[in-house]
Amino acid sequence: MSMLSTYQCKESPVGVLQPAATGNKILDGLSPEKYHQLFSNLRHVDLTANQVLYDMEDKFESAYFISNGVASFLSIAGDGSSIEIGNVGNEGMVGIPIILREAKTPYRIIVQVSGDAVMVSAEILRHEFDKEGELKDRLLRYTYALSTYMCQLGVCNHFHTVEKRLSRWLLIASDRVQSNTFQLTHEFLAQALGTSRTGVTMAAIKLQRSGLVCCHRSQITILNRPGLEAVSCDCYPITKQVFEHFLSR
Repeated sequence: MSMLSTYQCKESPVGVLQPAATGNKILDGLSPEKYHQLFSNLRHVDLTANQVLYDMEDKFESAYFISNGVASFLSIAGDGSSIEIGNVGNEGMVGIPIILREAKTPYRIIVQVSGDAVMVSAEILRHEFDKEGELKDRLLRYTYALSTYMCQLGVCNHFHTVEKRLSRWLLIASDRVQSNTFQLTHEFLAQALGTSRTGVTMAAIKLQRSGLVCCHRSQITILNRPGLEAVSCDCYPITKQVFEHFLSR
């Protein structure tokens, strides 16, 4: 049974943020003068590992622009088992259905790696999105990149071994938090990869014996990134290219 716990976000008003101060790549570069209402209503929130931002069928009241950390989109089967169908770090946003005029989420959104974000109400985001401009362009390009990534994950989850998928997941998480060390439990990785905890443990032990990672309690450190990239499937470079293309425009 999943040990997921729902936490209340610790929220504090931050006033008008300078774009670079948000740490989020969608918001970076936007003019605070042009998007005054958006920036003046951003609220800083702490993200705690295992925190459920939205559960299935929840209504989107707010969007989260991740500054640091990783949030995961989990598809939940009728028997309670889960598998990750996407995730987001500081390159993106939790709440794409808001701009697509969809009120509810079809999956559970949970924090994988703790960090922080800036949050804004769905109403304000829709209002700002409806303006023709850079925010709308960035969000549409991100939506395309995310949908491409989610399709690639479907291929990865079906065809590739647990070891390759774990390697891919660790590399993507490292890119998102810009660190080679992060806190993760094997139980949570099993939920994300749609496999057993034993399967994740065996794959992690193999990577550790190869000198690619170090696993100690709930902490994982990438020791040999080129080696881990060689073990990973082609889904990692494909995914990296998709988001680099989005961010370069």
